[in-house]
Amino acid sequence: MRQASYGGMTEKTADKGKHRRDLAFFPIVFNAVGLPIISLLYAISPGHYVDPGTLNTVVLASLFPPWWGFAFLVIRRLKRKGVSLKEYILPKSKFNLLTALLLFFLLNFLFEGYMVVALMYGRIPPMTDLHLPQIVFFLLLVPLTAGFTEELIWRGYFIDELLSAGNSKTKAIIYSSVSFAFIHGFLLFDKLIVTFLFGMIAGLYYIRQRNLLVLMSTHVAVDVISYALTIFAFG
Repeated sequence: MRQASYGGMTEKTADKGKHRRDLAFFPIVFNAVGLPIISLLYAISPGHYVDPGTLNTVVLASLFPPWWGFAFLVIRRLKRKGVSLKEYILPKSKFNLLTALLLFFLLNFLFEGYMVVALMYGRIPPMTDLHLPQIVFFLLLVPLTAGFTEELIWRGYFIDELLSAGNSKTKAIIYSSVSFAFIHGFLLFDKLIVTFLFGMIAGLYYIRQRNLLVLMSTHVAVDVISYALTIFAFG
């Protein structure tokens, strides 16, 4: 069947180009959702103070729709290519336990080390006086959602699309890491750097091992420990 042409590109090629371009809007949407909500909370609160527990609960809850919206968009695009979600997540090369353990400890050392220092010096405020539903939200729902959706989008799909566009492996890792850092906000420069390094390490692992399951599991563990530190160790 003859494909329509757009300035020398087939319809299929043009569609792929559109998919690669819309990846740039991921961090913009996240910040567009989060920053107005933060501003509104401060504007309507007495004395313009919002406790960290309430702030994080509202902001993260508001991010669930774009988190899952982008994830379902990726899943639908994979389905169009004839790739199932299970097939995409499972290892595409021989599983290397030593490399997986190294990734786990390296990412935890990086992020939990930053969290301890940031909490000690007030860069990130602890969350105190949380109700049980909030604790479950931070220790279960948020880590599972972030671990699954962020690794599916920024490590798996984002990198694969960049590679298919002809970018080098180095550029694909850097581009996805920059985007990944900016979805975590840009108000804390030190956190921006740490999440960029997190993305670089995770991206390098994905390029070499093609194992999203290990990345998702590690990401979940990192988030659970981080929130546990924020709630219990310094709360």
